[in-house]
Formats: sequence, structure tokens, C-alpha cells
Amino acid sequence: MPLQQLQQAALDHIRNPNLTQGQKQLALAQLLEAALPAPNFNDDVNAAINSGLLHDMFESPAPFKPRYVLPDYAKALQQGSAFLELAPPTNLDEAINFLTILYQHVPSVTTYPVFLGHLDCLLDPFVSADISDEQLEHKITLWWQLLDRTLPDSFVHANLGPQDSRIGRTILAVDAKLQQSVPNLTFRYGADTTPAPLLQQVVDNIIACNKPHIANHDRIAADFPQDYGVVSCYNSLPLGGGSHTLLRLNLLQSFALCDGTEQDYLTRVVPHCAQLMAEGMRHRIHFLVEESNFFQANFLCREGLVSLDNFTAMFGIYGLAELVNGLMDAQGQSGRYGLDDAATALGERIVAAYQQQVQALEMPYCRDGKVLFHSQSGISCDADTTAGARIPVGQEPDTVSHIKALAPLHPYFDGGVSDIFGFEPTIRHNPTALTRLVLGGFQLGLRMFTANLSDNDLVRVTGYMVRKSDIAKFRQQAERHNSTVLGAEAVDIVKILERQTRTLSHEQHPSNLW
Repeated sequence: MPLQQLQQAALDHIRNPNLTQGQKQLALAQLLEAALPAPNFNDDVNAAINSGLLHDMFESPAPFKPRYVLPDYAKALQQGSAFLELAPPTNLDEAINFLTILYQHVPSVTTYPVFLGHLDCLLDPFVSADISDEQLEHKITLWWQLLDRTLPDSFVHANLGPQDSRIGRTILAVDAKLQQSVPNLTFRYGADTTPAPLLQQVVDNIIACNKPHIANHDRIAADFPQDYGVVSCYNSLPLGGGSHTLLRLNLLQSFALCDGTEQDYLTRVVPHCAQLMAEGMRHRIHFLVEESNFFQANFLCREGLVSLDNFTAMFGIYGLAELVNGLMDAQGQSGRYGLDDAATALGERIVAAYQQQVQALEMPYCRDGKVLFHSQSGISCDADTTAGARIPVGQEPDTVSHIKALAPLHPYFDGGVSDIFGFEPTIRHNPTALTRLVLGGFQLGLRMFTANLSDNDLVRVTGYMVRKSDIAKFRQQAERHNSTVLGAEAVDIVKILERQTRTLSHEQHPSNLW
């Protein structure tokens, strides 16, 4: 970027009345990052990025921190931190204080931590019997407010479950009461571990504020023998590590590379695109590990809270619906992805072909030399391309059909996948029906269940959430959450408020349809 253009862009940020002071400073830092010399990709990868086939997710041209970092917070609480001059905590107040300080030093692509840990596992040992329920709720309420005010980014993510605990139930109660966009929340449901009343409390929380996601813990844990965390936008990643980078492949753009037939796409285009993606990821990983000094200098690595051995990279795809529909049109067929059996089956064959290529890749400095396959949940400027493997916004069928169509695709994505199921407010009169949908969806193979009630202030954008009231405020003045601007963009461009909402009727009881 020419110096004069860079200076003008900086002045535009400084003069923007709808940015807070902190947001201006962050925007200026990101502007300088973006102005760094372009990565030394080979000609083929450069052409793929310039054409829109590959998308770098706005990562720094010279990455100096992993995209996603998942520290082993349990180890930190046990051993303390020499760098932060913190002894191991001995009570709940000290544990909360310890974690709050540590969060300020956990990097990510957003500059804020994308993973706050499995909070019930971390904090329940510090909840003594002499702390009353009222005292515990008060402590968690203050902490929840502190997290929202000091980590103003909706990609900040915490996990609960699958076990029951006082602290977990209290966090759910506080989250439903405060209805904050930060932190985002995932509950890990275990069929043999999570008691039915706790699952119902989780579902009641969804009805109250569209949080949390519910993860199929038994299914996801099978891919992560050393444990995992769900972070940011449905990303499943190794605990004590994370992901170096996320590169995504625009499947809509990839259609132009084939002759219009399924055979040509699967046999020639898929391996070609997979190799382009692999080359792009290798370059970014080499720079991060070998030149940025993150893994040599950062105290999280020195104190064993993250290990290079637990890092991987993410091979993301999006625009599956547009690719499938393009192939169907080229073959003279009218079926649409997610709505027609033949079209949806074609989508699964494409996903399976890419998964096979991803599993065959050898990637340096990645756990077991492998990368994770991820259904990337879109960004706010994706005007003509549907997120991940989802059905296009506004075309979603009834919820049971929606789940049945896309559940078979979920097992392919070890790096995370989700579909957003929209509901009308009438679901509040039948919350147990939503619970049955969750359980039925998991039986069919869903890795993650995510619901969105149309009248809640909190609304799902991709994986993160914003409040509709904050979007309205941002259009008039500065708003303290960094992600609100992305939510406003998604409302205008991606039309997220136009998702189909559904009523569960007595004639369509989930128990009668699985």
C-alpha cells in the first residue's frame, strides 16, 4: 500500500465517530499489519488468492501469533505463573482473579482470547460448601460483567459440561439473566454424563438468549483423545494448543475450474484445490514457527500452557450450496442443495472427496502432521456465497428436514461445523420439543446444535453473537463491542435476519419423525 494511501486510511479510522478509542487503536494496528509485504506465495497460490478461490481470513501477511490459542488453564491454576508472578490459587476469588489476569495475555487473530477454558471443570474445585448459592451467583455475575467489559469481542468463547456442577449451573443462570454477547458459550453434552435436568436448563437458556451452542461431546471427543475446546465460530481444536492458521476455499469459485461434470470436479478440481490450500498453509505455518519466535519466546509456551505438538491448522470450505447448485444446473437438473435428495447427496460426495484429500496432507509443525477439515461459518462480507455447508439464508426447510438433510455431513468436519436452526417464539410454550430435537439431531450425527429464536435480542451472526440493540446503537454512535460492526455488516450484506424461522407443531413432533 502506498504511504499516502496508508496515511489516509489511518486518518479515516481516527476521524470515525463510531469507533471507541480502543477500536481505533486496534484498527490502526491491523492497518499496519495489512500493509506488511505480501507473503512469498508461489504464483499459483497468489493467483488463487487474487481470484477469490482462496481466502486468507484477513490474517497478517507475517503471522506473529497463532490464529487460535487454547491454553491448558487447569495446568496454570495448578502450577501458577512465574511470568505473571501469580501463585496457584487456593479459593474461588483467587481462581477467578488468576484466570482474569491470564486472559489478558492470551493472543488470537482478534487480539482477544478465543478460549476461556472449561469453566465448570476449572472453578468447581474452588467452590467450597460454605459459599451459599446467593454468594456464588453474585461472584459469577460480577465476573461475567467484567469479562464482557474487558474482553469486548464476541469471538471470546467459554465451554461448560458435560458433567453437572454448582458452578456450571450458576454460570448458566447468570448468562440467561445478563444476556451478554460476551462470552460466547458452548455446552458439551455427553449422553452418559449430562443429567436430563441439566440439559433442559441448557435448552431453557437457548430459549432465553440463543446461548449456548450444544456440542455432541461423545462424537467430537473421539477425534481429540487429549481433550479439546470449542472456540470462536464452532471450531473444535486440541486443548493445550490450537490452530496456526485458517485458510478457506471458496467452492463457488472452484466451479469455474471444472467442465460442469461431477466426475471432472471430483477427480481433477478437488485435488488441485487441496494442493493450493496446502501450499498456502505451509507458508504461513513456516513463518509463524520459524521466524516469528512465538513458540520460543511467549511465556505460554515456556510455562507449558501450550505446546507446539498440540497445534494444527484448519482447512476451511464455504459455498458448498452454490457449487452443488451450479453442478446440478450444468447437468440439466433442477434440484437444490439441502432441499433435494440428489443435490444434497452430491454435496456429501464433494465433502467426502475433500476430506479424503485433507486427511492425506502432511503439514509441518502440526499435531501428527495433520490438519483439520472445517466447515467455515462465513464472514460478514460474504454477499453471494453461503457459509460452510449450510443451506442458503431464507431457503431453510422445516427444522426436522433441515437436520435430516445436513446431519450426514457433520461427521466429516473434525475441525468443526454447525447449522443454525431458526425458531419462532412459540417454541417457548414447548421447550421439551427443542430438547428432543437436540437429542434426535445428535443421534443422526450432528456435531453441534445451534438454535436462534427470532425475537431474542442476541442473534447469531456466524458462530459469534451480537445484540440487535447494539447494532442499532452502532449505527448512531460508538459501541463498545468490536464485533458489533461485523454484525451490522452481516445484517446488511448476508441478510442474517432473513433466516427462516419454524414452529414445532404437534403434527411434527421430533419423537415421531427420527
